[in-house]
Amino acid sequence: MLLFPGKSAHSLKPSAILLTTSFWKQKKVLVSGGCGFIGSHLVERLLAEGAEVRAADLAAPNGTRNNLAHLGKHVEFLTADLVDPQSCNKIWRGADIVMHLAARIRGIGYNVKHHGEMFFANALMNLQVMEAARLASVERYLCVSTVGVYPKACAVPTPEEDGFKEEPESSGFGYGWSKRQAEIQARCYKEQYGMKIAIVRPYNVYGPRMHFDSETAPVISSQIKKVLDATDVITVWGNGDQTRSFTYVSDEVEGMMLAVEKYPQADPLNIGSSEEITIKDLVRLIARLAGKNLQIEFDTTKPCGAVRRCPDISKATRLIGYYPKVTMEKGLKQTIDWYLQNREAVR
Repeated sequence: MLLFPGKSAHSLKPSAILLTTSFWKQKKVLVSGGCGFIGSHLVERLLAEGAEVRAADLAAPNGTRNNLAHLGKHVEFLTADLVDPQSCNKIWRGADIVMHLAARIRGIGYNVKHHGEMFFANALMNLQVMEAARLASVERYLCVSTVGVYPKACAVPTPEEDGFKEEPESSGFGYGWSKRQAEIQARCYKEQYGMKIAIVRPYNVYGPRMHFDSETAPVISSQIKKVLDATDVITVWGNGDQTRSFTYVSDEVEGMMLAVEKYPQADPLNIGSSEEITIKDLVRLIARLAGKNLQIEFDTTKPCGAVRRCPDISKATRLIGYYPKVTMEKGLKQTIDWYLQNREAVR
């Protein structure tokens, strides 16, 4: 099989945010999870910068492949078992850069009941994918970690050095440890093999194409769905006073690419926004933007996760020039509009 065949992507319009275009032009990039929410936006941006892109998923169903259907032949799709070494070794061959976004990701309600599953599935995948990249001698590798590595008692805004203090927050214990393991693997591979690996810790990414399944959806999509489905009353888990920082998907993609280009040092960077909002205010904002007048009730018997989550992004700003550009209100409006246009398809 011919790996990374040439695909003319020059007709795709680059975004207004410019990286060092010469770095990405004609680079052969393999994106695991490339058909998913963040992955599909990353694939678009890579193509716009002149890269040759392949999108690999564990099982790319029609629903996720539709995220990239508009790109036609500009991107090649691969269905791959990312915990199988032979499968990984085959598809990684010929790649200049591997950006590993594939993961088993669920909402808080699922995570608290499935710590073993979340740890095993993600830890095994991370181990095999990075090892395959090493064996393929890729030039650079992106390790996508998570805000879930941080403990409940971390400082807020949270600096990267708090990522290995105490245990990960209990609601995402298994998933958080799987990502800590991936970061340790990256550090070991840099030290022994000299691999150029960037590590990013995304903060609650949202935007068009995000997951809206009622049982496993993350905070923003679950609240958008609840608001738009409600007639008079909406019930929110916890007391609503817990705060979160959310990152619009285009800002997250920008940070990932900057990290690979400018800081492949196996040293984690927070990629998020310093704009912090309580969950109750988030729900009120979604309701206002959706034109809904609802009574909000809080179920304090349900888990609500950490009291505060907000990143210190000064390290990423200093080292790679990252800073978020999309405000919460603008990003939410675009996400709500997309959901309304695609509501039936994502149910």
